[in-house]
Amino acid sequence: MKKIRENINSIIKYQKELGYHMPNVLNPPANDKKIEQTEITLGLSFNKELVELFKTVNGIRQDGKTACGLTGIIPIHDLLDLDAAANYSNYMDWDEHIDIYELTYDFGHKMFPFIHDGAGNCYWVDLNEGTKNYGKLYWTNTFGDQPSYLFNSLTDFFEAIKIGYQQEIFILDEDGYLDCNYKKWGEICHSLDQSISYWKQYID
Repeated sequence: MKKIRENINSIIKYQKELGYHMPNVLNPPANDKKIEQTEITLGLSFNKELVELFKTVNGIRQDGKTACGLTGIIPIHDLLDLDAAANYSNYMDWDEHIDIYELTYDFGHKMFPFIHDGAGNCYWVDLNEGTKNYGKLYWTNTFGDQPSYLFNSLTDFFEAIKIGYQQEIFILDEDGYLDCNYKKWGEICHSLDQSISYWKQYID
């Protein structure tokens, strides 16, 4: 383990070099007690990757004023702290979600959100132990796309982001907002697992 921590620290380093605002609003790591309280509240158990994530950084401080273009780890997507994630999770009706999207595969309800854009686009860690999708990242969205699993793990997710910063596909616009070359981002994500169909649209 420790790969997630290493990648997040690398991402923060690149952000500071860009002069990006996000590193200024990072929360300190969560402790074991806070993680356990969150697990009990939601009736689920974190996997090792989630524990590593929140022991590295417990999301960001959101003041309700600063634009998410200045705080997202990827464009306009903020890392949730444990309290915000628990609140977000409580608003999700998975039975309704399954009906709306006519999901026919075995879909469990133990999902944990860790990053979102505040408008319905969110990545969740599947925590349904013993299922084929355990540990994978599920994406819900308001773009009209079918929700689906886009990454095999948190490790892959933060690896893709780190590579994106290394290759300078994440840049700042004239207002200091984080922007992205989405085609190249899709290519990076596709390279991590070519079997995930969503990312194939970015490949020539």
